[in-house]
Amino acid sequence: MSTVAAPRTRTWLGVRPPAFLKAVPVVLVLLVLGLAPMELVASVALQGTRDRLTDLVVANLTSRSSSTAASIDSYIQTRRRDIINVSQFPDVIAYAQNLGDQTQRSLARAALASAATVGPEYESIAVLDLNGTIMAASIQTDEGTNVRFRDYFQNARTGQVYVSDPSYSVITNKPALFFSAPVKTTDGILAGVVRSRVNLGVIWDLVEADLGATGVGARSFMVDDFGIRLAVSETKGNRDKAESLIYKVIAPIEHDTAVKLAADKRFGQKSAEQLVVDPLPELKTVVDSMIRPGSVPLTFFAAGVEQRAVATRLESKPWVYVVAMPPASYTSVLAGATNGQNTGAIFAVALAALIAVWLGRSVMRADRGATGGDTD
Repeated sequence: MSTVAAPRTRTWLGVRPPAFLKAVPVVLVLLVLGLAPMELVASVALQGTRDRLTDLVVANLTSRSSSTAASIDSYIQTRRRDIINVSQFPDVIAYAQNLGDQTQRSLARAALASAATVGPEYESIAVLDLNGTIMAASIQTDEGTNVRFRDYFQNARTGQVYVSDPSYSVITNKPALFFSAPVKTTDGILAGVVRSRVNLGVIWDLVEADLGATGVGARSFMVDDFGIRLAVSETKGNRDKAESLIYKVIAPIEHDTAVKLAADKRFGQKSAEQLVVDPLPELKTVVDSMIRPGSVPLTFFAAGVEQRAVATRLESKPWVYVVAMPPASYTSVLAGATNGQNTGAIFAVALAALIAVWLGRSVMRADRGATGGDTD
């Protein structure tokens, strides 16, 4: 009578399941004791390095933000001293007291023209009467224009030295800063007002210099206390597009306030209804909380990308200068280390699998020896 051979037990990788299963606990122990500590140490080390690189980003941003803010402050203070000096010129004071004297007018014009040679950013320096009409100027085409509605005249008319926010000139239709001071007689009687019109070239140069200064993707901008962007680094090489890049606000402005600001040409040629809101709520919170000069770090997202930034409040004006950049510009160097860590983990798992096969075969051979050979 013929016999039928019993079917052979199916194996995986040449190892009978019972034998292989005996090796699994050993493999798991090897993975836990070998791979887990390695991954933990590597992860902690990488995170520590990432944190230190991020701290370096913030340190560099702080240095740049405070340095440029100080330069802008220094520039504004210098131009402020200039207009105070002009208000004390003898020929200017003499003409302000006798506006009908044409000889004195010529002398005042010459003094104003000389003062305007201090820097190429000076567009005009002028003497105004107490009604806000320009009576003598370094550029005579300015004469006859009445600017009594402008803040710089109204403040100087009350006896204050004033520095305006950037606004459009009604004469040139271009953005400018205005510095003004009262003209007083030797007896302290207000006789008139002097004002200078200075283009924004120097301030824009300072802001644009920080484009990419601290790393790839670094940018900078300055806002006033209303959140209006006064300067942005993106105007570098794009000055002809400046109006479309600046004057955007970081948060909505109450309508009546916006109407008043628009009347003072604070939004360029835009009306209050045309005001563009490019929201940065995180910065708005910081700006509202900064009541004195200093620097504050913050985090925000732009186009879905995390940005680290440092905001510095100026001393001469309630403006806030911001330098920002994505921290990934620094931390991206860790991508290779992360990939290496992952590759090491995969290699460890593969090695553990090979050990499992080897152990399985060893157990199988031990079983064979105990039963007197192959029982297949």
